[in-house]
Amino acid sequence: MTKENTTYSGLTKERSDTPNQSVAIFLQEAENLYLWSLNDVELLSSVGIKKDIINELPQRIEACRMAQTSWNNYRHLEGEAQKQWKLLAPQAMKLKKELLQAMRFAFRNNKHLLDSISGKSKDSGLEHFFQELNDIAVLGHANKELLININFDLSQLDAAASKSKELSGLWAETHTSDKEKNEARKQRNTTFWHLHELVTEIRNAGKYVFRNDKSRYIGYISPFWKNKYNKRTKPNKPQTPEY
Repeated sequence: MTKENTTYSGLTKERSDTPNQSVAIFLQEAENLYLWSLNDVELLSSVGIKKDIINELPQRIEACRMAQTSWNNYRHLEGEAQKQWKLLAPQAMKLKKELLQAMRFAFRNNKHLLDSISGKSKDSGLEHFFQELNDIAVLGHANKELLININFDLSQLDAAASKSKELSGLWAETHTSDKEKNEARKQRNTTFWHLHELVTEIRNAGKYVFRNDKSRYIGYISPFWKNKYNKRTKPNKPQTPEY
């Protein structure tokens, strides 16, 4: 290996796939590597890892840590809009079903009105659900005399119109939250790999420089991957039978 082909060249390609290990563990390993490598600046510089490159670690560590915190907030804290949606959506679906049942009976002698509600009982997707619920409310008010004849509670029509508007707003808020959550996850992934690339570069240089010095070489090994490898290659112990 020559000095020329070990010179650090910076981020080569942005990655946003899922991290290959616990981010919390990796951040701690990166912190440890930073402190360890500062003691080897002179020798690392001989293979292209200058002090200013090592000093990039704290910035990338902080960026990754902040992105991880943001991602954790979106992952663990369910938005108020999502909570409200989960509470109100089943109620609205039940109300729609009850309204259609009442209208089929109230409109049983009017083919035109029956035809106008015939397709609304099908599952047409959430995108159409809000509009259908409002359409049913409007149709009911337009033919309220027929509903009054079967002793129907007209306030349910107002409830349907209100829930249609409320759910439509919650649906929009929920999808906005999902978009922000996806962006937070992508940012976390990107900052992880940005840090990972620099950590890998410094580790590779350190392992090369100290290939004959185990006391310094050990600081450039990932404890996480070392333990994972040992567990994978260690033969399984025979289990003691339980009595």
